[in-house]
Amino acid sequence: MEINFSPDQQGPQGQMACFGFGVKPQRLLYDLSPSTVPLPLSRKYGEFAPRLPFEELRAAVLSLGHTVELEETSRDMHRYRVSESVARIDVVLDPDPYGSGPTDPDGHQVGDVWSISLW
Repeated sequence: MEINFSPDQQGPQGQMACFGFGVKPQRLLYDLSPSTVPLPLSRKYGEFAPRLPFEELRAAVLSLGHTVELEETSRDMHRYRVSESVARIDVVLDPDPYGSGPTDPDGHQVGDVWSISLW
C-alpha cells in the first residue's frame, strides 16, 4: 500500500495533506521481504498470492453491485474505473511492451492487476 502526501497541499493544523493512496499487488511477485505483507495482515488472511488476476477482482467488485468500465488503454496497461468511486485499476496488457526479450513465465502476465489507485 502507498499513501501519498503533498507539502504543497495544507491539511489540518498546517500539516501535509494526503491526496491519495493505492494498493500495489505487482510487488507481491518479486518483493519477498517479510515487510511486504505486514504480519497482522498475513496472520488474519494467510499467505498472499503473488499475483491478482483482474477477473477475480472484477467479479468481487460486481458482486458488490458496482460496474467496472474500461477507461483508457496504453501500450502496456488497461485502466478501468469502478462506478460510483474514484477507484482506478491498472491491468497488465503487455508484460513486455518494449520488446526487451522473452517474457518471464513466472513474471507478470496479461490480466494481472498492477495497481489499484484511489485519488
